[in-house]
Amino acid sequence: MPFSHPEAFAARLNNCLSKARVSQLELARRTGLTPCQINHFCCGRRLPSLRNFSKICQSLPGADPRYLMGLGEAGPAG
Repeated sequence: MPFSHPEAFAARLNNCLSKARVSQLELARRTGLTPCQINHFCCGRRLPSLRNFSKICQSLPGADPRYLMGLGEAGPAG
């Protein structure tokens, strides 16, 4: 994800998780990623690969990929 800094992505991802009322553990279960991977994304330690980014977007209700990438200001639906 070349359009975002890990800390900025983390803030947007955490916002989406909060709005959707989905925990990191639940997101890990839905995406098939490990809880450790999700935690790295949520804490701003790293950015997801394109494949993992797609899994996250598909698993989070109302998540706008443009918002998560930092390309739009419209927050998550909800």
